Amino acid sequence: MAEGGPHVTAASSSSYTDVNEQFLATLVEMGIPQETARQALKRVNNQSLDAALAVVFGESIPTSNNQTNVEQSTQVSQFDTLAIDERDVEPIPHKMLFVVNGSLQMSSGKMAAQVAHCAVSLYQKLLERRPKALEYWQEYGETKIVVRGQSTEELLDIETKAKTNRSIVTATIEDAGLTEIASGSLTCLGLFGTNEQLKPITGHLKLMQDCLKCSGQ
Repeated sequence: MAEGGPHVTAASSSSYTDVNEQFLATLVEMGIPQETARQALKRVNNQSLDAALAVVFGESIPTSNNQTNVEQSTQVSQFDTLAIDERDVEPIPHKMLFVVNGSLQMSSGKMAAQVAHCAVSLYQKLLERRPKALEYWQEYGETKIVVRGQSTEELLDIETKAKTNRSIVTATIEDAGLTEIASGSLTCLGLFGTNEQLKPITGHLKLMQDCLKCSGQ
């Protein structure tokens, strides 16, 4: 008994130190369940957040010789993408995706405020237009992801494409011009939908991982 106790504890502890903890914390902050995020990072050998997100949402899942398709589907079953109709009859995962205008020199605080404004605006629209889908979003972890767009034109193009699908809800934020950037600047585009709906129009975008003003980009 005395010998067995420490051995079990060490084994249990080691199973929780085999992923990049910074990546794990970021995924959990996005609303992805911790164990789902951990398994995704394991699957991609901590390669990147983008690779882990691809696994979580069933995109190009890596395979290995000793892993079956059944095992793969079990690991990501909570976030499998399914078809959705206008009546929201299926309890499937949805996400909020925020596209920040990368052409604007916003500080981290300014950028955070713009995304927050966009989230509030998007949520208010969802209460009126997609209340059932909003319930599914809350049930599956309230996933929120921030990505980087290259320009105002790109954000407007994405919004136009999104509006061709009535199930996708969008919100845009234009700055009042009181600090940092010019009045009327389009700072953030928010989208709400399933991964299947959003991937064709936003799948090329990269995660926002820097301060636009600090990086000088």
